[in-house]
Amino acid sequence: SSQGELPPVIVEGGKLKGGVAELPGDISSQFVSALLFISPFAEEGMTIKLTTPLESKPYVLMTLDCLERFWITVGFSEELDQFEVLKQTYKPAKYNVEGDWSSASYLLAMGALSGEVEVENLNPESLQADKMILNLLRDMGAWVKVNKDSVTVRKSGLEAIHADLSHCIDLLPTMAVLAAVANGVSQFVGVERARLKESNRVAALRDGLERMGIKVGEETNRLTVTGSKPKGSVIDSQGDHRIAMAFSLLGLIAGETTINNAECVSKTFPQFWDILKNIGGEVKIDGQ
Repeated sequence: SSQGELPPVIVEGGKLKGGVAELPGDISSQFVSALLFISPFAEEGMTIKLTTPLESKPYVLMTLDCLERFWITVGFSEELDQFEVLKQTYKPAKYNVEGDWSSASYLLAMGALSGEVEVENLNPESLQADKMILNLLRDMGAWVKVNKDSVTVRKSGLEAIHADLSHCIDLLPTMAVLAAVANGVSQFVGVERARLKESNRVAALRDGLERMGIKVGEETNRLTVTGSKPKGSVIDSQGDHRIAMAFSLLGLIAGETTINNAECVSKTFPQFWDILKNIGGEVKIDGQ
């Protein structure tokens, strides 16, 4: 955990028998991916049944694509609520690790807010869920240019948006800070799972945005943000890398903003603060 604590679980190695595994599909797609990756080792094969509709479907589709590339055959329903995997053997294959659209979303949003940014090593044909940032930026009126392996976003007037983020929930912090400066009232639905991330991101976003003078409405599965002119403030990242990176974007245009526990970005994007400085952001890290 972010506090350095470990779960009270001990796992001992051994043979995987297999059988039927049932789990909810609306908590985390990572559970589904983990079972799919280990299923080929099961002596009796494995059937995975989801008891609730799957959210973050693109990540499961990425898992299925990866398995196929390594010669694993998976049977699955059209609704992606049941998967059948027989005992099989992984075979070597060449696999190209793509650039990360989740990390890129902050840099692309930076371009939409404060200038022009080009991000390289991005596959526009990727199955990654957070590639949706392209459509969302366009829907808000941002200037977006997609090249063969890069994306450029240029500052422009942003308009409010209504969006369902249930399949790309990690984009919620990025979209919330964009909505904070957009013209009008933005609504984001499908956000309930964001409460189960490294922090309760819905509550963390509301707290941070309100500290910066932005009107926010919070419901169980909905976040409403009224665009305005943010002001600098002190933000508690709550040890959540995505909260820290998102609010750094508003800090670029709102005036001096302090983000506590800023080192948490090292979980997914350890070079973030250096990149922010290199492209013109004024960043001071305590102790450096």
